[in-house]
Amino acid sequence: MNARQLFKYLLFKDTTFHGEFRLMERLAGPDAPRTFVDVGANDGFYGSNSFPFVARGWRSLLIEPHPGAFTQLTARHAGRTNVKCLNVACGPAAGEMELHIDPADSSQSTLTPGAHPHFNTGRAAATSVRVQVRPLSEILDAEGFADLGILSIDTEGWDFQVLQSLDTTRHRPRCIVTEDGDGAPNAQKHEWLRHHGYQPAGFIEPNSFWQRG
Repeated sequence: MNARQLFKYLLFKDTTFHGEFRLMERLAGPDAPRTFVDVGANDGFYGSNSFPFVARGWRSLLIEPHPGAFTQLTARHAGRTNVKCLNVACGPAAGEMELHIDPADSSQSTLTPGAHPHFNTGRAAATSVRVQVRPLSEILDAEGFADLGILSIDTEGWDFQVLQSLDTTRHRPRCIVTEDGDGAPNAQKHEWLRHHGYQPAGFIEPNSFWQRG
């Protein structure tokens, strides 16, 4: 954390990389349900989209399949009554998949290594672990998250598949954030979002922001 990031955190409890917090807050609106779902929450702090809202008391569901990151995530939020952490991945079909972990940067993991630059450079092969996969709307129903303020997805090339597992007849977040880098099929994602009633509302590299119409 550099001096600017430290100042931002101390003053605003903002852990986002480039001030994404303020944009998400504005797009959700003052009357939004105070609920945040973070798919790909990592350790829940460094560069976290969800932490500023967790710190403000929003009811938050933090989803992270990486076992090491999940250990850090649960330790960081231990004792917070407004946070639920789940060690699963999200996808269109329930089952198990291989989560590939970058040997050069253990914080980087993906379910789609062939399309991800960290895993497609000819360097040392990634290690992998088997992880449980569940559709996002199934998880939301099971955890009692009906009305959503913000959904943030950062899954290193798997964001579109997460969106496909969201049943927008049951769950329609006010604001959706999705990562547009790292080999993600952006055109498919953007078409899906527009088809389901979302409009582009901002871009802070590498994230695009979508607001419910």
